[in-house]
Amino acid sequence: MKTEVREIKISEIVGSLCRMRLEKDYEKEELMASIKRRGVMNPIKIKKTKKGYLLFAGHRRLDSSRGLGLETIPAEIWEEISDEEAVLRGFVDNINRKDFTQLEEGYAYAKLTDDFQHSVEELMKSCGKSRSRIYTLLTLVRNLTPAMKEAIIAGKMTAGHGEWLLRIEDPRLRAWSFRKVLDGKLTLTDLKYQVYRQKPDSEKSYDELQLDVIEDICEKDPGIKSLWKKSVRVSRSLRGIKFTIEVDSLKDLKQKFYIVLKAMEEEPT
Repeated sequence: MKTEVREIKISEIVGSLCRMRLEKDYEKEELMASIKRRGVMNPIKIKKTKKGYLLFAGHRRLDSSRGLGLETIPAEIWEEISDEEAVLRGFVDNINRKDFTQLEEGYAYAKLTDDFQHSVEELMKSCGKSRSRIYTLLTLVRNLTPAMKEAIIAGKMTAGHGEWLLRIEDPRLRAWSFRKVLDGKLTLTDLKYQVYRQKPDSEKSYDELQLDVIEDICEKDPGIKSLWKKSVRVSRSLRGIKFTIEVDSLKDLKQKFYIVLKAMEEEPT
């Protein structure tokens, strides 16, 4: 494929093949300051067409140059390259940058598979990523709700939260869990536990089943339920059960401990 590097007029860039950045560019001011001081050090990549040029790598550099009012920009011009190859090269140019997010990576995989029929095996070879990573990120961008994607982009939750939310089978429980994540009341460990609770008893170990029994007591016993979410909170993870007890005095502590222990002792073994 024929390429050359030279200055071109920014006005000649008529479009983009694939803009992969989704999140706010928090480093834009730093990049603009660098370009103002030294110019664009790394040429953008463009594809030559009959009407002008299509950009496929270097959107942030182009945006910053436009913001500074520059009329020209150094560019690596590709004359004989397909849209498919250009998008792939643009993706590979971005994928290993530290600020390229998992959601952006997933959208790039989706475009390459959906628009250009790349197989996962081809992406593994081209991008150097594992099969499980590619499938996981494709699942996120194809199945997360718009609100969940926006939450990830806004930094209100991580792609990891999104992955475990999708593993919750009950749609109502998934929606409830998402709201709790946004409220800061449900951690990633809590989400993993919600998924664990879906596992059939036949697949659980003896210790796991015993913890289930204890949790069931806490959820059903009238004495503990009267204190539930008020002064006694019980949370659960695969590591065990955590009791958080708020007390006004030593007497109050003894009374609440008695309620909990009494319920445990009365449960048949």
